Amino acid sequence: MTEPSPSPVPTTSSNPSWLDWIGQLDDLWANHPFIAATLGALIAALITAVVSGIGWALIQVWRKWQQWRHQQRIARRRQQLPPVLLPFTVEIGNQRLTLEPAQPQHNFAPEGMSIVRLLGAKSTPTPFLDRAGALARLETWARSEERFAIHILGGDGGSGKTRLGVELCRRLTTPNAHHRGTEVWQAGFLQNIEQSDSTSTSDDASSLLLVVDYAEARPETVTEVINIALRAAEDPARQRVRITFLVRRPSPLSVTHRSSNEWLDALRPQESKDEGLNRVLDEASTIILNDEELSDTERKDLFTHAYRAFTCSPESTPSPELTGRLSDPVYSQPLLVTVDAFLNAHPLPNPQISCSPSELFEEVLLHEEHYWVEHWPQSLAVNTDRERQNDGAATPIDAQDEKRRSLNRELARQAVAAATLADIQDEEDAISLLRLLPATPDKNTDDLAKWLRDCYPPPTNGNGHSTLWCKNLEPDRIGEHLIVSEADDLVPLLQELLSPSRVGTSSLRTWTVLERISTDPHLDGHVGRILNDVLAEVTQAVHTETVNSQSPDLAAGFAKLINAVRPHIDPNKAHEAQQTLSDSGYFTALLEYELAQCSANILPPTDDSSEIDRATYASRRLSLSRCLANIGRHDEALKAVREATKLYRTLAEHNPGTYTPNLASSLNNLAGSQAENGQPHDALQTVHEATNLYRTLAEHNPAVYTPDLARSLNNLAIYLDSNGQPHKALQTAQEAVTIRRKLAKHNPAVYTPDLARSLNNLAIYLDSNGQPHKALQTAQEATNLYRTLAKHNPAAYTPDLAVCLINLANRLADNGQHHEALQTAQEATNLYRTLAKHNPAAYTPNLARSLNNLAIYLDSNGQPHKALQTAQEAVTIRRKLAKHNPAAYTPDLAVSLNNLAIYLDSNGQPHKALQTAQEATNLYRTLAKHNPAAYTPNLAVSLNNLANRLADNGQHHEALQTAQEATNLYRTLAKHNPAAYTPNLAKSLNNLANRLADNGQHHEALQTAQEATNLYRTLAKHNPAAYTPNLAKSLNNLANRLADNGQRHEALQAAQEATNLYQKLVSEHFQAFSGSFATTLETYASILERSGNAKEAARIRQERNAVLKRMKEMEEDDA
Repeated sequence: MTEPSPSPVPTTSSNPSWLDWIGQLDDLWANHPFIAATLGALIAALITAVVSGIGWALIQVWRKWQQWRHQQRIARRRQQLPPVLLPFTVEIGNQRLTLEPAQPQHNFAPEGMSIVRLLGAKSTPTPFLDRAGALARLETWARSEERFAIHILGGDGGSGKTRLGVELCRRLTTPNAHHRGTEVWQAGFLQNIEQSDSTSTSDDASSLLLVVDYAEARPETVTEVINIALRAAEDPARQRVRITFLVRRPSPLSVTHRSSNEWLDALRPQESKDEGLNRVLDEASTIILNDEELSDTERKDLFTHAYRAFTCSPESTPSPELTGRLSDPVYSQPLLVTVDAFLNAHPLPNPQISCSPSELFEEVLLHEEHYWVEHWPQSLAVNTDRERQNDGAATPIDAQDEKRRSLNRELARQAVAAATLADIQDEEDAISLLRLLPATPDKNTDDLAKWLRDCYPPPTNGNGHSTLWCKNLEPDRIGEHLIVSEADDLVPLLQELLSPSRVGTSSLRTWTVLERISTDPHLDGHVGRILNDVLAEVTQAVHTETVNSQSPDLAAGFAKLINAVRPHIDPNKAHEAQQTLSDSGYFTALLEYELAQCSANILPPTDDSSEIDRATYASRRLSLSRCLANIGRHDEALKAVREATKLYRTLAEHNPGTYTPNLASSLNNLAGSQAENGQPHDALQTVHEATNLYRTLAEHNPAVYTPDLARSLNNLAIYLDSNGQPHKALQTAQEAVTIRRKLAKHNPAVYTPDLARSLNNLAIYLDSNGQPHKALQTAQEATNLYRTLAKHNPAAYTPDLAVCLINLANRLADNGQHHEALQTAQEATNLYRTLAKHNPAAYTPNLARSLNNLAIYLDSNGQPHKALQTAQEAVTIRRKLAKHNPAAYTPDLAVSLNNLAIYLDSNGQPHKALQTAQEATNLYRTLAKHNPAAYTPNLAVSLNNLANRLADNGQHHEALQTAQEATNLYRTLAKHNPAAYTPNLAKSLNNLANRLADNGQHHEALQTAQEATNLYRTLAKHNPAAYTPNLAKSLNNLANRLADNGQRHEALQAAQEATNLYQKLVSEHFQAFSGSFATTLETYASILERSGNAKEAARIRQERNAVLKRMKEMEEDDA
């Protein structure tokens, strides 16, 4: 902290001032103390003897002298301090980071310093103690060879996190003979991130360290700084980029992404741009200082070094009595050891033997009062002049005591507590807040505000400008102790700080501090009662600010505070507040959950409970289940909704007219939770019951219940399809769309979102029932509606738009529009990355699904390497999901494994591909055994893939058996639903034909290939855009089988037809079909050669070589 500058002393003429004469006395005091003391005694005698006006004037002279001496002491103290290093900026891309460097180590403790400088981690003169080699480990991590890395330092306040961060910055930026060479470090504490006009790095440092303090309270900053650091690490000029996150406590909220490291989880929920933030954080190193308490030897060493620093005597040694009590558990962390050393180095007149942190902190504050006295404004002095007159004339030797008595101790403590509790923006803000303190006088509040700024000058940014009015009292635990001790006098201030009008970015400081000190029951009660009275209004203000800023930080910070004061929140007030968050989307999901948890904090009904009480409890549990599902905690959501449904069932039995609608609604939610927990059959039965109830309700009151019937029909279609009943799913979805079109026509503002949702589902069922063109039209209509909705309310409708885009990409691909499908899939994935950044548990499964689809379209567009990378990311995510909830996510993992096997093979890794395909098939066998209707189609797909991988590894007999099993399954499926499964049967037949040929069964292979081609001809006739590529591939396969059977003329015809089809396809989209085209050209050339037409074969091979050359050039351009 920068010590305040002395105010200039005004003069009125060029003649020597009487203060100059006083200045000579000051020099006399410094150089000849005996003479000065004698002179002082004479002056004192004179003052004692004279009580007239002249005597009183001399008293005023003495005061002026004391003030002048104080100013001189400040000036000399400033000259003793090392120069302050100002913040600096680092340009990375188009963003500018402002960093605060580690200040030079002070080797002494000048007189009159604030505890902020003496005990604060960034400026304390106490030598650093590297306990358990933590700093050495951090330096080794920082200098390791990897380009990008994260380290998390966790621990309670006072455990030494900030000091470790400071020392790491000093260690890296200080020249060292062991680390000379090209390595130049920039290191500092992150202050701010802002947009910059620059587009490149502006410094010549080869390595960068970013230290982010209070990281658990800055989730958006965590995401932003990781993304910036990842981009910086891509710069070839940088050797290393490191981030150190300082985390003061695990998140009190129930995190949405859980691991064994709760300190790491405090930085969630987030996701990164490339590999995903959760995956990046999972790779982070961690040191938890709470787990590494100081040993007895470390405590004594730290105490001794601190004692010497504070006494400014390198040779002084504390007594064994002082060091002997350090074995007490209270001294397990560095701050309290350092505080005790400071108190013993500067003992008070009547020191207390302290045995608790609060007693130690209170003694430190008594020392801080001496610092406050030095700056206390005369306008706020307690009236000691009258006391002087009553007690008789004072002597000059009493003047310092008089000044101490002039301090309004009560007011000073309240003012510093206020400054610690709030980020005071400017002088006007300071005055308005200070006027709320009980001890504040009616006037001169502006002097009190200036006193705060003098005592605790604010930090400055890279331009040298202060961003706040004043700094908070540090170390944190001492400031927090002061707030707790003054709690009763801070109630009016707290009422203002917790009011709706204060909601904004500055609120985060207040909420975070109050949440950290909520362990004090007295203060917690004050805060809880104040917040309870304005909960709905503050929640509404938070909602507005959150939607405007498009950042979850404010809502997450407020949710943590609500969690801390939950016992003091009226459940009915929480329920009222929760209603203000309607349509707020994922930004406020955690806040809505906290409010739902509070509102559900009512006693469960008993046998004697009234009907209303039972209904209220059921309603609150149902609301809680929705909120739990929104943050990805599906198992708990299922438990809550089951409880609600059971209550509503009982209520509906006794009063069907009132509670049947509630039961139907609860059943719909229960079905959703059952599906999310891997219970598709139960979900189908439950939603059937809900739909039947809504049909009856809509018959008697269509105006009220027709919208609910449409919603239930929409859900029913989903669960019919997931249970292997695609035709019924299509009929049900069409009914839902018909109803919702009518509703949206009469009330578009209310029902357009529902229509868009139903259209999206209908497109899926049209496609699965063999109507790809209608499916594409329907998906495009749904996407257009969602684009408009998301434009006006991104928080509410971006998730729906992302879902719709995935569906549209699939429909485009089914209609042969592969390039458009890739663009659409990329857009969907980008949206899901953003969504998962704010709520990973809710949206990470969707991100994995989007990545899975994106890999498919990358591959179909001739980008196999990118497809492999994308598929690997999808598998990694889904493996973690399936580990925590196998019933829900094992099917998704099997899908991704199946696709990964294909991309491993196309990237020249056949053995890994086989292992991956085998794992996918094993999973599907288990799933199909328990639910054949739902998973038999997937098992057939996986068997076909496994057959190909077995063949690639030379296991031809096993490959044939596997392909035959897949084809048998598809024959059965196509028999019952030809529109949906005929394409799959054709593909399986082609695969089987190849496996038969591998095993020397050429005649059977030819018959099978002919059957596949016939099926594709029919499909391509009705939908050429979708099935012409498949027909071309099947003709190529048929040509080979005909050639194997000696039918060269027919083989040439088939190869010529395949070549003609591919020529047209590659002219429209080269990347998607060039690989298959090259294969077909080779087939054609080989058959021509065997038919004796070497010249034409050579021409065809030249064409093939040209295709391969262009493919290579495009691949190099992509790389």
